[in-house]
Amino acid sequence: MAHFAQSPHFVLHHLICQFADGETLFGPLDLTFDQQRCGLVGRNGVGKTRLLRLIAGLDHPGGGHVESHASLAYVAQQPELSPQTTLAQLLGYGEIFAALARLEQGQPLADDLDLLEGQWDLRDRLQAAFVAAGLPAFDAQRPVSDLSGGERMRAALCGAILSNADFLLLDEPTNHLDGRGRDWLYQQVEQWRGGLLVASHDRQLLARMQRIVELTPGALHSYGGNYDDYRRQRDLEQQAARAGLEHARQERRRTRARQQKEHDISQRRSAQTLKTVDTLNIASFERVAYKAAAKESLGTLRKQHQDQKDALDAAVRDAYQRVEDDCPVMLTLPGSAVVAGKQVLVLEQLELPFITMPPLNFRIDGPMRVALTGPNGCGKSTLLKVILGQLAAKAGSCHCPLSTAYLDQTLSQLDLSLSVVEHLGLQDSPLNEGTVRSQLAQLQLNAERVLLPMAVLSGGERLKAALACMLWRREPAQLLLLDEPTNHLDLASSLAIEASLASFPGAMLVVSHDENFLQALKLTHRLQWQAGEWHLQSL
Repeated sequence: MAHFAQSPHFVLHHLICQFADGETLFGPLDLTFDQQRCGLVGRNGVGKTRLLRLIAGLDHPGGGHVESHASLAYVAQQPELSPQTTLAQLLGYGEIFAALARLEQGQPLADDLDLLEGQWDLRDRLQAAFVAAGLPAFDAQRPVSDLSGGERMRAALCGAILSNADFLLLDEPTNHLDGRGRDWLYQQVEQWRGGLLVASHDRQLLARMQRIVELTPGALHSYGGNYDDYRRQRDLEQQAARAGLEHARQERRRTRARQQKEHDISQRRSAQTLKTVDTLNIASFERVAYKAAAKESLGTLRKQHQDQKDALDAAVRDAYQRVEDDCPVMLTLPGSAVVAGKQVLVLEQLELPFITMPPLNFRIDGPMRVALTGPNGCGKSTLLKVILGQLAAKAGSCHCPLSTAYLDQTLSQLDLSLSVVEHLGLQDSPLNEGTVRSQLAQLQLNAERVLLPMAVLSGGERLKAALACMLWRREPAQLLLLDEPTNHLDLASSLAIEASLASFPGAMLVVSHDENFLQALKLTHRLQWQAGEWHLQSL
């Protein structure tokens, strides 16, 4: 049970996020967070993960500060792991279990008893939480690399829930989770009695929120209610913003037309005055004075008109800024058709490592589109790695004569020290630089972002970059192996990429727990794990 702090839990004061080169990602932000379940939304790359890390105290702001009145627990969407990382370390309890081990060995340190205060039953509590989450038995020293992506996420969530924190910060917690895992998470969220801020594009999860906060480069916008309430309010705001923009433009057009008439009349009056003055029987100095007054009057009118134009232009710009820039995401796929009946992939008596299963016999011929589905830990990602030759099968054979492209769920093929453009250079892309930049811009990776190290990109931006590197090679792939390709993506990006993949002319083997995404791919078959073995179903 969380120990509730006084409301508010934390406050953002003029918070600014900046890159090392001084470029501002977002801010200044000002907002108060209390005990409500709050969803954090925004486009890929806007800085949602950065904001959570700033709140958690893991990064330093470029300006402003976070005033905190609560203990926080943070679950990252992409935790930094090594082959030696243990389950206890992933959960943030490495020091506690190290102290327990020293105590059991009779070699405690001076601070161990203080460290273990209130934590003597931690192993039992974690074991019970793991059972409820559908996870294997808790083993503090088990390597995290033995777990699937979904199992890692559920384990990390168990650790955060049991942390006694007042406030949870969750970054894309449904990534990698199967249907059972998502149902378990939804239940935990509804039972949680502390504060919660969750960055997510999962509409079912966001439907359980009490407040939605949208991050834009300039501000945080707060909306009461769940995601559906937020969308209705946003739609009304955009309708009003578009109407305001049209009104500002019409007012500018009307004013400019009126100004033109006033200018023409004033010019004619001034010309007539100058002509009349020349016919008057007056002293020359008086004639000069009349002419100067006429010219001054015309100049004064022009100044008034210019001031009005400047004000109207500013009003239009201000109105335009309130209208959401709805730039569609587009992914261009290379032509790599596979003729009907052509052998693509053959598995014979295949037995996977780490998985107890009957031998698998399976083949893909022609442009088949196969969904690989099943619960976390059944071996879906392992099967893809065996097909690629990254893992050796326990028995049997695997034959794939065509060019393949692989997108793994951890994006391990990316060197985070390199930029997108540098990666594409290593891939020997056939596209010229102008075409590359244009295609990346359609993925909402602008000219500045494509030159930055991938380490500073968001999870969604990295995934788009990985897609680009995977597809835009000199030898186009004929078989796509995709492992959770919609993880980290905002909704607009996910819809665009699924539309592009639906038109891919080659073969495809896709791992995903997003049924809406799978349905949009025009699948031909489903290879599903049921009752301890794989079953092939024609659709």
